[in-house]
Amino acid sequence: MVVWLLGLTALPVMLVAGRVIYTDSLTHTHMVWNLLLAWLPLVFAYLALRPRQARPIRLAFCLAWLLFLPNAPYLVTDMIHLPYGGGIPILYDVVLLFSAALCGLALGLVPLRWMQVAVAGRLGAWPGRLFVLASLGMAGFGIYLGRYLRWSSWDVVLKPVALAHDIWLHVSHPIQHWQAWALALLFATLLTFAYGLLATLEETRYPAASLRSAPKRGGAGGT
Repeated sequence: MVVWLLGLTALPVMLVAGRVIYTDSLTHTHMVWNLLLAWLPLVFAYLALRPRQARPIRLAFCLAWLLFLPNAPYLVTDMIHLPYGGGIPILYDVVLLFSAALCGLALGLVPLRWMQVAVAGRLGAWPGRLFVLASLGMAGFGIYLGRYLRWSSWDVVLKPVALAHDIWLHVSHPIQHWQAWALALLFATLLTFAYGLLATLEETRYPAASLRSAPKRGGAGGT
């Protein structure tokens, strides 16, 4: 799994490098930093789920995972940079930005799956599903905060008062900020469907056994 994710990350990184060489410009180089940040949810989830770990440390890693979770699917919103490429075929940028978005979804949803399994193992299947929906809802709002209000996960430590003030304004005046909540819901819905696709693919098995047991056409006694 990790090797596959590393390969998936390497694709947009190589495409960015190729773009810099071809165009002699730094357009889209910020994607490399965004890809690095997208790995943080997976790292924190892995650390949180390590066995034989003190509860306060586990809780700290869980909170760090939730805090940095929006950094991964945030890469989907970098698709807005598509019209501003220039100097290279637009389909090149389509592949670059789409591969980065796909990487961000994978790096966000895979550790969420790990966390769901852990929660379901302790509390049951339905609490695990509710945990997923709540996490994706918060991730959707976090993506909005990052893309439109330009807050980052680091600001929880660097500018906690200002960040809390902005969040409180949206929570206390939802009607006034209805567009923000609509966008957050839109992001959360996209992530929910993407997560459903991941779960479906995980549960899908190729019916090799049924094919082996199927009768062969022709041969002795065939028609």
